[in-house]
Amino acid sequence: MPGETGPADRVPGVQVLDGASREHRRGNGFATAALALGVAGVTLVTIVPGVVFGILGLRRAATCGAGRMRSWLGIGLCLFWAAAASYLLPHLVRAADPGCAAYKGPALTTYNRVISDFNGSHATPHLAGDVSRAISELEAAADRSRDPATARALFVLTRDLRTVLGELRTGAVVPGTAMHALNRDAARADAACGTLHV
Repeated sequence: MPGETGPADRVPGVQVLDGASREHRRGNGFATAALALGVAGVTLVTIVPGVVFGILGLRRAATCGAGRMRSWLGIGLCLFWAAAASYLLPHLVRAADPGCAAYKGPALTTYNRVISDFNGSHATPHLAGDVSRAISELEAAADRSRDPATARALFVLTRDLRTVLGELRTGAVVPGTAMHALNRDAARADAACGTLHV
């Protein structure tokens, strides 16, 4: 029929592309965009667009045969950044509490000195003074906290230290139960303030 090009009518050296071949030659820009957005997902802003472009890239890959791996990589990276953000953001929010800032600064330094004193010897001459300073620093941190749960955790740790100080002032050996309570409640204070342990 007129207007149709048969195999015999084709010009040598010139490739005539049908629709599927043209689609394949065009490539998969959606897949490339998904991968780029997935890499940039650390900013958290590109996560949703990255997933959307990844899905579009997979649909394009079904017709053109290219870009499936890039699409999946982009989606995977976006999901990774989303999971990391959902884990880290609550810790960062808790860590921003003024009481937590005070706890992680001077209060924790003084508290760690107390623990170091205990690990060395209960008869350390500075032990009672270090415990008193730790109590003062923890009370100040609890007073600054805007979060009731954080303030309560810091207050409980302060109470444990008061028990230890009472034992020291009477000359008694600090019992193991008191040290166990200190370790337990220090871990709770860390958790309340979003401290990450890796």
